[in-house]
Amino acid sequence: MKGAVCPGTNTVMKTKSKTHILLVISSLALAPAPGHAQADGPLVIIWQAAFGPGPMGGAGWANPADFVQTSDGGFLIAGGANGPANGIRTEPICGGIADVWVIKIDGEGQRLWDKSYGGSAGEEVHRIILTPDGGFLLTGTSMSPPSCTKTSPHYPEGALWAVRCDANGNQLWDQCYLTPAYPALYAYDCVRTADGAYLACGRTAGWGIVKFDDSGEKLWAMNLGPKGEFFQLPLAIRETGDGGFIVAGSSDSPTCAQKSSLYYGGLPQPQVWRGSDFWVVRVDAQGNRVWDKSYGGQSAEQAYVIHPTSDGGFMVFGSSQSVPPAVPRLGTKTSPRYGMLDYWIIKIDAEGNQLWDKSYGGTSDDILTHAEPMPDGGWLLCGQSTSLPFPRGGKTSPRFGGSDFWIVRIDEQGNRLWDQSFGGSDYEGRGPALDSAPVPIWLPIKRAADGGFLLVGFSVSPVSGLKTEPLISGADYWVLKLGPEPPFLRGEVTAEGKFQLLLIGPPEFQHTIQGSADLATWVDLVTFQPNPAGKEYWTDPDRLAHRFYRAVRR
Repeated sequence: MKGAVCPGTNTVMKTKSKTHILLVISSLALAPAPGHAQADGPLVIIWQAAFGPGPMGGAGWANPADFVQTSDGGFLIAGGANGPANGIRTEPICGGIADVWVIKIDGEGQRLWDKSYGGSAGEEVHRIILTPDGGFLLTGTSMSPPSCTKTSPHYPEGALWAVRCDANGNQLWDQCYLTPAYPALYAYDCVRTADGAYLACGRTAGWGIVKFDDSGEKLWAMNLGPKGEFFQLPLAIRETGDGGFIVAGSSDSPTCAQKSSLYYGGLPQPQVWRGSDFWVVRVDAQGNRVWDKSYGGQSAEQAYVIHPTSDGGFMVFGSSQSVPPAVPRLGTKTSPRYGMLDYWIIKIDAEGNQLWDKSYGGTSDDILTHAEPMPDGGWLLCGQSTSLPFPRGGKTSPRFGGSDFWIVRIDEQGNRLWDQSFGGSDYEGRGPALDSAPVPIWLPIKRAADGGFLLVGFSVSPVSGLKTEPLISGADYWVLKLGPEPPFLRGEVTAEGKFQLLLIGPPEFQHTIQGSADLATWVDLVTFQPNPAGKEYWTDPDRLAHRFYRAVRR
């Protein structure tokens, strides 16, 4: 016998032969906490809440974009809302397409207060950032003249709009920004820089970048990329260690003076974005383009997120519709396509060279919009999925409705550890036409201070599936507080041929590796104290005494 399967445990079996044969069963050793639902996956739902305008029965909508945890253990959730006030949305309505709507909730999901920001024509928000004084900054796009809470100048085609608030949500200032020579800047991402300023990216005729300080004064602005009728969508920006920055997004432009990299996307299609590649541009501290690179195949790629890594490189996260090209000069994608759109991630070095890529997906569309770094160096991927389970592609969790939230846990090499879906009977995330337009609908999941997670997204489902909160408006903020990740145990053989165990678990907790000879009696072998690294390696000094291993939390 070479191995055995042990359902319901995260158990490693080791058998003795000429070579070590390892079986790792990637389910759970831990039962759900009493009184909490097990959400068809490892993260237990602690509580959930819904927030929307009223009255009950479908008037208006609310679409969250981003959130942050505050020092008191609560959360600030920012998004857009259109609809009448009720007991949840209490602020005056400015009108237009939508107002920016911020809700403060406590650590148990109870609403504490809400604020609306905007003018008469409509505003959109994509980022909320905590400031050192306990307040926050909102960034997005405004098309309104001065009216309601908007005091900054009017740019009818849209401008990057920043709103600075105190800890209670009171507006301190707002400001609009454009880049040189263009009448519009539709903003997406913004980050706080090491010098206490802010760096934002958005779409102009190409890509627009703006830096402004904590008082709202514009420090500089620049344009990147080809100018013209190309599909240009910069969705993520990060500061680099040398004082420069890196931007990731999508482009269907051919090589030109403003873009040195190749174009892989293939022939034009009815939806122009269906021919776009990942496009990444690195710029130094003096504003000079260091390099630009394209990644993808001959169909659609869209990059949503970029993060620096400890080795000086970067991880780029998004979605792909391409199959691996027959010859390398036609693209960089090497991982399979499983459905229509899959989650697709690439690892690049400091010079932009692609080191590896991975894809994850089910039978239909899976759109990755957020990647949360984990303490062990891995990632928690989050987006929306219309796919049925397809284990070969990494999706093992069920589909509850037309579209669900889908999270995928991977290690630092892109190996899938587990996946999980959350949804009701209708749509969560984007709507049914996932391939109709490249509008980013963010689905953030972030680690909380207690080692658990908060997942926030757009929902139109009634009570059904895993959703226990009634639908308030036509679409609501749906907020789920999830418990900590259970420990994950994996067997490995070192380069020297030795058998070792890798334990991955939340760094806030103690974890114990247990051994058994018969799966009936378990003994403690080693207990690890909380470790900021989130992982531990261990070799059993008495290798013949234990055929099975599991990890438990203390």
